[in-house]
Amino acid sequence: MFLTTHAAAGVLISHYVKNPYEVFGLAFASHFVLDFIPHGDESLYHDDEWKILKKFKWPIIINLFDLAGLLAVIFYAINHPGDTTGRLMLVGIIGSILPDFLSYLFPVLHEKMSWLFLMRWLYKLTKPTGLRYLIRAQNWIHNLLHHEIIRRDIPFWAGLATQLGLIAVFMYFSR
Repeated sequence: MFLTTHAAAGVLISHYVKNPYEVFGLAFASHFVLDFIPHGDESLYHDDEWKILKKFKWPIIINLFDLAGLLAVIFYAINHPGDTTGRLMLVGIIGSILPDFLSYLFPVLHEKMSWLFLMRWLYKLTKPTGLRYLIRAQNWIHNLLHHEIIRRDIPFWAGLATQLGLIAVFMYFSR
C-alpha cells in the first residue's frame, strides 16, 4: 500500500482521537489493517525482473507520485489551523508510515551505511529496544497477509483506484 494512503489514515485517526500516544498507536495499527486490503502493487516490487533487466522507470515514477502525495498530506497537516490538531496529524502520519520505514528503509540504510557511526549506534540500539523484533514481525505479518492468507493480488490499476478512493474518503472525513 502506498505511504500516502497510510498517512491519510493517520490524519483521519488524529481527528477523532486526541491523546497523542493513542493516535500514534492506532495509526501504527491501522497500517496492518490497511495492508489486509489487496492493493495491486505486489508485482511492482516483488518481481525481480525489474531489478535484473534494470527496468527502474516504472517503480521510480510510482514512488515519486507517492512521495508527492505524502508530502501533500504532510503540508496539509503542517498548515492546518490549530496548533494541537496539526501536531496530532503529524503524529498520526509518523505512526502510520513507520512500519514501512522500519521494514524497508532501515535495513537498506544499515547495509549501505554501516561505516557511519550513527548507523552502527542505531543498529546496536535496536536490540535492547526490541526494534529488530518489531521489524521482523512487520515483515512476517506482511508476508503472511499477502502470501498465505490473501494468495492473489489485484491488478495495479484496480489497486491504484482503491487506494485513491481510500485517500479521498480519509481526507474528506478528516476535514
